[in-house]
Amino acid sequence: MKIVGFILNKNNSKLLKSAYEKIPNCIDEVFVSDDSSSDDSEKSAFDLNLKFYKNKYKNGYGGNVKNALDVSFKKYNADYAVEIHGDGAQFHPNATIDAINLIYKESPDLICGSRFKCFKENIKLGYPVIRMVPNFILSTIERILLKIPITDFHQGFKVYSKKFFNNINFDKLSDNYLLSFEVIIYSKIMNLSIKEVPVLCDYVSPHTSHKLFGKNSAFIYQLETFKILYKYFLKKL
Repeated sequence: MKIVGFILNKNNSKLLKSAYEKIPNCIDEVFVSDDSSSDDSEKSAFDLNLKFYKNKYKNGYGGNVKNALDVSFKKYNADYAVEIHGDGAQFHPNATIDAINLIYKESPDLICGSRFKCFKENIKLGYPVIRMVPNFILSTIERILLKIPITDFHQGFKVYSKKFFNNINFDKLSDNYLLSFEVIIYSKIMNLSIKEVPVLCDYVSPHTSHKLFGKNSAFIYQLETFKILYKYFLKKL
């Protein structure tokens, strides 16, 4: 079984090394998928001896994930691909170890990280109440409505299978941050199996986060997820 890790990058040249150093040895190969950075990210990747692939899709988080999955499964022939964020890997890629154990037992198609499965540890790592409470409420509502047995629908650690890649029509997915939620919805539609593992999220060390309010904020993202839910149930009806 081949596990490939892709580091999603957007102007994180100073944090790439920190992200790379957190990656566990169980990941066989690692590369950087870059979303039109204007800093020294390519040089930083070169210094770490990492392949650097520029995003060929529309710019944005979603477009970058699509690009990274394309590279993972077509160029590297991965069986599973692990999402790692270039902002120092705020969501710790050590969760891959639990993910691999789960893969050997159940072979899920999509694995999501959950901050709530190691809640006390994440509180110690600075998980802000103002972010945690809305996420807990929203995730609880979505778990009940969608009947998907996961606890954290909106986080930055995922492991994608080759079966997932071959069954999802990426043209139907957003190029922005909504893709993070959409992959769960489309996995449900395609009857793909979804599981989760605990993930640590570091809010203390340098990282990047959505602002809470305003344009492209966490609040706007949450409103958009309800629009996706509405479309999902409309389609079912």
